[in-house]
Amino acid sequence: MVLITGAMGSVGRVAVHAAKMRGARVWAGVRGSQRSGATKLGVDGVVALDNERDIEKLPTLDSIADTVGGDTIRRLYRKLKHGGVIGSVLGEPAGATELGFVVHAFMAHPDAETLVKYGTEVAQRRLAIPIALKLPLAEAPQALAFAETKRPPGKVLLLV
Repeated sequence: MVLITGAMGSVGRVAVHAAKMRGARVWAGVRGSQRSGATKLGVDGVVALDNERDIEKLPTLDSIADTVGGDTIRRLYRKLKHGGVIGSVLGEPAGATELGFVVHAFMAHPDAETLVKYGTEVAQRRLAIPIALKLPLAEAPQALAFAETKRPPGKVLLLV
């Protein structure tokens, strides 16, 4: 069983989708305010990571795919089995290896085959990435300001 933190974000949504495509039992870790939306991801369970009582109800996890980091991942250590795996897009979480967890910190390295696979999933509406704003390339400064100040739930696209 894998828990994906930040499951409602773009990276988290793709991680949920990829894990499900591989047949994993997936739990979505989200903010309490995102709980109802997370149920639409087709996961096996949803946990509000900003609610300690909710975290306590989590079953023992085999792995965590972390897109949030910080205190959130450290609070989840107690729910990860000994020797469990943490995959992180944010670098190695503090104290994880010392506690006996296997850590894989990585950055994405897209290749043509992977881009085609996920592009097809989006085109066939099996994977949805929310779009917060679309602007022409000439309005890139406005798009950047929007992304920095609004922290939108979704991607900001610049159209060429």
